[in-house]
Amino acid sequence: MRVAIACGGTGGHFYPGYALSQELRKRGHETLFLVRDGDPARESLAAADLPSVEIRLRGFSRRPSLSWLSAPFQTLFALRTLARVFRSYRPHAVAGMGAYLTGAAAVAARLCGIPIVLHEANARLGLSNRACARIADALALGLPLAEKPPVGLAPVLTGTPIRPELHRAGDAGAARAALGLEPGLKTVLILGGSQGSRALNTRVPGALAALGAPLQAYHLCGKGRLEETRAAYAAAGPGVTAVVAEYDADMARAFSAADAAVCRAGASTAAELLAAALPAVLVPYPYAAGDHQAFNARALERTGLYRMLREEALGEKTLSDALAALPDRSAADPGSEIGLPRPEESASRLADVVEEAAKTIE
Repeated sequence: MRVAIACGGTGGHFYPGYALSQELRKRGHETLFLVRDGDPARESLAAADLPSVEIRLRGFSRRPSLSWLSAPFQTLFALRTLARVFRSYRPHAVAGMGAYLTGAAAVAARLCGIPIVLHEANARLGLSNRACARIADALALGLPLAEKPPVGLAPVLTGTPIRPELHRAGDAGAARAALGLEPGLKTVLILGGSQGSRALNTRVPGALAALGAPLQAYHLCGKGRLEETRAAYAAAGPGVTAVVAEYDADMARAFSAADAAVCRAGASTAAELLAAALPAVLVPYPYAAGDHQAFNARALERTGLYRMLREEALGEKTLSDALAALPDRSAADPGSEIGLPRPEESASRLADVVEEAAKTIE
């Protein structure tokens, strides 16, 4: 069986497609990645000896702009390229992992009579998946949908595949020691997303100090935000110590070190928190498309391990109260509370959905 996978752009869209490819290849199938031209994901694909094709297409502003004038021409050109690729590669299914390239790949697949599988990592359908749901053959979900499923589709809860090293937390003491933290002290992990968050960087230190309990923070503040974050901890006083870094490539270690977290609620972060069974205060990014991070946070709240706090309500008292209300880190699998498979099973479940869809033209 041959499967074309449309993904890339960001890690949250790329890695689930990559994990799906790895699982399909273990089963003896072939895969071809569809990525936008210039996508940094091509380097990872080339290093893994995974074939890919670049599609010339750019995302368009959701607000009226000059980019709308070129949109029809870019889309037609992308559809012609995709149709040519599909005629040559002859895939048994096309899997779209969200983002704008999924839309073009799904339309081209439908025109060529190829089954379409969509994967939505968020609790609310993104624009491309929402537009393509009516022509899709299957819809796989990373989180339970907060809205009525598209007509004619029976969504399958597969979860969102994450890197294997994040499937289970490691030894907390060893992880803390490696990060320069006290091995026996309660630790809070702060994540502001790939770009960091000024709101978290400046407001969390005071909230941690207000808890009045001995603890430490491992704070990933984002590129160029070290000064403001360290200044905020200095202003908060001696009640909390912190190791502050812009970024950490070893997130498995970071999750292992923590007893709780304060973070955004993107799809990848949500999947990683569930895998680590790490309680967290979720502060959705207020400008996320369709407010999807708030929908993700509400889905996670149903497990009992998480609390949502809107950024506009984020203050020292509200955050310290939310942190104090968090339960202890669980040894159970919180994803099971909302119907998700175990993290290590997500890629396999997603591959099952693709194989089932592909049977219609075998």
